[in-house]
Amino acid sequence: MRDDLYQHVCTVLLGVATLFRYAGCAMASFIVESVLYSAHLRDSTSIVSHAGFYGLAVREISMCGSSLMVPIFFQLLGPKGALVLGTLLLCCYSLSFLFINNLLYFSVNVLTGLARSLIYIGMATYLMQFSTKETLARNSARMSAIAGSSMAIGASLYVFITKAESEVVDASKSENHRYYSEEETRIMFGSFIVLLIISFILHCLLPNKQIMNSVESQSLHVKQSAAKQAKAIISTMFDPSMLKLIPVLINQGIFNVFAMSIYPTSLQYSSIISKDYPQLTAYYAYAMFTGFLACGLIVDPLSKYIHDFGLRPLYFLTLTLEMLLILLCWLTVPNWSTTQPTDESAIMPPNLVCVVVISFLCGLTDSTMGAANTVYCSRILPGRASHTYAAAQFYISTSAALLLACSPSLSMNHHAVMQV
Repeated sequence: MRDDLYQHVCTVLLGVATLFRYAGCAMASFIVESVLYSAHLRDSTSIVSHAGFYGLAVREISMCGSSLMVPIFFQLLGPKGALVLGTLLLCCYSLSFLFINNLLYFSVNVLTGLARSLIYIGMATYLMQFSTKETLARNSARMSAIAGSSMAIGASLYVFITKAESEVVDASKSENHRYYSEEETRIMFGSFIVLLIISFILHCLLPNKQIMNSVESQSLHVKQSAAKQAKAIISTMFDPSMLKLIPVLINQGIFNVFAMSIYPTSLQYSSIISKDYPQLTAYYAYAMFTGFLACGLIVDPLSKYIHDFGLRPLYFLTLTLEMLLILLCWLTVPNWSTTQPTDESAIMPPNLVCVVVISFLCGLTDSTMGAANTVYCSRILPGRASHTYAAAQFYISTSAALLLACSPSLSMNHHAVMQV
């Protein structure tokens, strides 16, 4: 098979495998705070208040440590092995929602942090295994566009389950926020487990060939001992070129938390809009999907005609989109709906059109930001692919963990200031 055709095949296969994994994980991230708050209302001794935010913080802390350890043993797993193992570990997270309690939930978040580190580094290095410098941005954007379809699948599943369970939800407990019954929670997360099993099988079927002149072929550290790998990771973290990227990586960590957790939670905690649109989370996911798709349609052709479009041009496009997104959120999100059920309004009353536009911008910005940072990390220190991505994930997770730990005390105004 020709290398150019092989690149297209691998991009599609990786995108589809990511699609099924992300379908369950993304929807879980959107609703975890509201689901666990509902469980807290049923039994305050089983799970603490704001467990969703705190659990995600534990996951990010776990990612900080595991992102530094994974490259040391990466040569034993390889990119494909890391993706397979990471996907398998994610099943444990969804399983924990079938038996909600503090010990189990916070324990599996530690495993989830390890899983996400394996997947983050494994996916980045697998992309570089079948991509050249010229095609990396294109392949990354295409893969993101395909994987973005997971939002549509997850949203459709959410709509189907919530419609079937709507008649049994305890209305007395859902007057001012989106309430999830115990049965609804178990059916939903059981469905997510099925999606993860499909993703696991598809990852096992990924081809493992490295093309000529691939980005990964330039790596010089693959066969080093564990001690030398650890030393290389530390030196990469404090390399002057890597330190210049810290503001960019911190921004990505903050934005990821906002797009995947804070804003979706505000939609479920705001009684003004949640009581009129009980399936608003699904609308959010559908609109995010179109944003992911738009990224592929934008980046793919422009990468062909603009030299190094994946570097500064794409980064400045991302910043512009992010500023527009935050402005719209500040205007339309009730100030304290980011952390608690509320019936307060915003500067502009929230409505479905605003939610759809913001959701689209979330998907587009997240996708362009990920593609830009993938290119930056692949170029900044040639020959240190896995180490660079590990260091990048450390800084991203550190900022995300700090934000999530403080989230129960932060309003929309606070989030807007941090992202500006």
